[in-house]
Amino acid sequence: MKIRNLLSRIFCSANKAQENYPITLETPRLLLREHKPDDLDRIHDISKSKGFVYFCFDGTREKAEEFISEALRTQRPAPKTGRRENHMLAIIEKSTGELIGHTCMEAVSYLKGADYEVNFFVDPKYQNKGYGIEAILNLTDWGYRTYDLASMTVTVHPKNGPSRHLIVKEGYSKVDDVTIKTVAGSEPRELFLQTREVFYRQRANDTRPILLSQIDGSASPDGPKP
Repeated sequence: MKIRNLLSRIFCSANKAQENYPITLETPRLLLREHKPDDLDRIHDISKSKGFVYFCFDGTREKAEEFISEALRTQRPAPKTGRRENHMLAIIEKSTGELIGHTCMEAVSYLKGADYEVNFFVDPKYQNKGYGIEAILNLTDWGYRTYDLASMTVTVHPKNGPSRHLIVKEGYSKVDDVTIKTVAGSEPRELFLQTREVFYRQRANDTRPILLSQIDGSASPDGPKP
């Protein structure tokens, strides 16, 4: 009996270490998957598009290469924590199969108990269709389910009015002012926090399904346990 219990614990621990690799998420309109080396050309094309802005890109191929390298480097959990440092996913439009953007959940240390921050970007040609928010909300849902987090954060440039309006509408509250490193040097950001309970309460107000759980009826106001 003792040997059986030991083997069971070992098996469960091994499964837990691998449960977050690789990540493939389906949303009503999108497929979110791990980045691959051959995403490089498409990411570079997006990064040099007119009107595109994201903190780690300057339009050069070098920055696109650094981005893909980081995505690949952080695809497996850290041995000590069993959690990934970064979760960088390509946003694929299901109807066309085209890579249209990126969403991520990154380990941060701004606030105690808020271990991850979420963000995204979308090709300017595909903006204003709700793809970005659909991607980031499904990754947030995955994060809460997988890691049983209490809250998550997001940072917004103080002059980015539309993004600020969107996250406030999503139930985020400003908690601090921080500085981040970008391709242009250190820049100011506003730090916002949202709790797990608020996130799932917000989903009850969605006018169309954003999470697949809203389609099959399994969504809960307080969120499912992992």
